[in-house]
Amino acid sequence: MFAHTGGTGVLPVPDWLLAYIGAAAMLGTAAALRATWPAPRRAPVDPVPPTPIAVHAGHVIGLLVYAGTVAIAIVGPDSSAANLAPWLVAVVWWVGLPIGCLLLGDVVRHLNPFVPVVALLERGRTRSERSMPTWTSAAFLASWSWYLLAYFRPGSPRALATFMLVYALAAIAGGMFWGRRWLATGEAFGAISAAVARIGIRGWRSTPPVEGTAALMIVWIGSTAFDGFAGNVTYWGEVLGSSIGWTRTLLNTVGLLWITAIVAGGFLAVVRVAERGQREEEGDRRLFAPLGVALVPLAVGWFLGHDITLLLGEGQNAIALASDPLGRGWDLFGTFDHTIKYSIIAEPWVAWLQVALIAIGHAATVVLLHELAMERLSPRAAMRTTWAAAVLASLSIIAALLLVLT
Repeated sequence: MFAHTGGTGVLPVPDWLLAYIGAAAMLGTAAALRATWPAPRRAPVDPVPPTPIAVHAGHVIGLLVYAGTVAIAIVGPDSSAANLAPWLVAVVWWVGLPIGCLLLGDVVRHLNPFVPVVALLERGRTRSERSMPTWTSAAFLASWSWYLLAYFRPGSPRALATFMLVYALAAIAGGMFWGRRWLATGEAFGAISAAVARIGIRGWRSTPPVEGTAALMIVWIGSTAFDGFAGNVTYWGEVLGSSIGWTRTLLNTVGLLWITAIVAGGFLAVVRVAERGQREEEGDRRLFAPLGVALVPLAVGWFLGHDITLLLGEGQNAIALASDPLGRGWDLFGTFDHTIKYSIIAEPWVAWLQVALIAIGHAATVVLLHELAMERLSPRAAMRTTWAAAVLASLSIIAALLLVLT
């Protein structure tokens, strides 16, 4: 349904050469860190006590927009080309969310549509405190990734409405069981918003990390990589063949799990290198969660590098359809006849922007993981971990650039 277009034929440098230059840059980053960053530099962050989320106007607005989008998906035309909802959710919201979080901070915390519902249902009830799990955000994101990339009808407005209603019920049930505070990071979009905001303009490493970040980022990177793999690699098209319906969904599900498992395996290898170098006084501490914070820049770079063309190109459909959200022949904002200029995604600056996003995200991950390793390991063990991260980033940037630009 939604076309991703890379920079094939636009850049003056061959794609394969850019990929290997990127890999060399990752190894060069590790070498530079070895020479210039021999000790931790980050000031320790004081833990912030968790506070309940109060209902504000932004949450009510978020609820109204969520409900309105579901209504448009149900009442509007049963066609992805004529219904605003799929474009609004899968293009504008999904791709625009990390951009908004980088620039504005934790957007979802102020617009969470599930907070007012949970607050209303909790009224007059006493609830015992329960420890909040760290896996739920990754599970919610996996469900969204499955719907968008594996399900055979992701562009169907009615299917989208069903998914959004089921997702909302699950999020509200989680809020009722674990408390309203869980909503800030317990479901996928809230967790992504909080994690990305930490590396954004307004929150650069100034707040504690989101619990469950490692698993969340692995799912995010895996789904982005599978999206690029499925759309740009001939092999996967041959695997799918002429399959349709649930058979196609099953094959895509296996592929999504396969790519995500590769991402998880690569990161676990780095974690294993780090854990073998722990100081004796620290004992056998698991570093999967602490080091997982370093995956956030890489995930953001992968995702935006791959999907920025989706927002620039297909996002224009949302502008046109906003004037006639219910398919009644309206022109509320005078944009119904808006000319969609797909040629913008073929501009050289777009391809260079994709390269820059991917390169910066990978380099930032190597730097941040080096800092986190320095805080927890001996200098020698930390540097060994940094080299392992640089190797992983080198392989990742080769894959990212080749899948995005071809």
